[in-house]
Amino acid sequence: MAFSAKSPDEAAFLSQLGLRVRRARGRAGLTRRDLSQRCGVSERYLAQLESGDGNISILLIRRVAAALGVDLNELVTQPVDVQRRGRIALIGLRGAGKSTLGAMLARRLRVPFFELDAQVEREIGVPLESVFTMYGQDAYRDAERRALARLLESHERCVIATGGSLVVESQTFQQLRSRCLTIWLRAEPEDHMNRVVAQGDLRPVRGREHAMVELRTILSQRERLYSLADQTVATSGMDEQASLQQLLNAVQELGG
Repeated sequence: MAFSAKSPDEAAFLSQLGLRVRRARGRAGLTRRDLSQRCGVSERYLAQLESGDGNISILLIRRVAAALGVDLNELVTQPVDVQRRGRIALIGLRGAGKSTLGAMLARRLRVPFFELDAQVEREIGVPLESVFTMYGQDAYRDAERRALARLLESHERCVIATGGSLVVESQTFQQLRSRCLTIWLRAEPEDHMNRVVAQGDLRPVRGREHAMVELRTILSQRERLYSLADQTVATSGMDEQASLQQLLNAVQELGG
């Protein structure tokens, strides 16, 4: 059975869909080529989608929804677990803006803000820089998992800024993703480095000639894990207020 021509309403729907895709790509700081490589969809198709001339199959699904008398989102949107909605967890490499934007976001949402590393310090009872030298990485990971579990059990609504390496600990990361809405604060390597140094922490560069190479390598190694977040917000090239607005938009889209 041939598909009939698009109605004006369907053409408007595709136009809005294309606009939302363009906005989401902009928030993620991705070029069309980047997005193509990440999702396995050709740049040509993405260009058509963003211009409002998407594949006709989405209109078929829309017509099925209309015939069933249900909203399209009921058929195509993965429901967000109600238990996750009240908790926002920010992930990303150090210097992405998790602490600054996390505190600002919490104030806007009127919920508590927690830095997970500070909770780890409370769990072990020593400053973070001493944790690894005194107890080792395994002890840090155990304390991180316990501290996160305590936060999740005691706060139904909060914003959590996680440590940059949390994503490499699969059990803890899964715990975070199953109980929180996760947002990756994505930045260019130079911004990560410059922000940390601007805060007065020279450890990333002191005595390390290849610090930027190491940082790029770490970011590349973790990018696949960071991209598992529910949303991505790019913070490079934006001031704090613009980044906060992008973050608020992402939270709203997630229903948080």
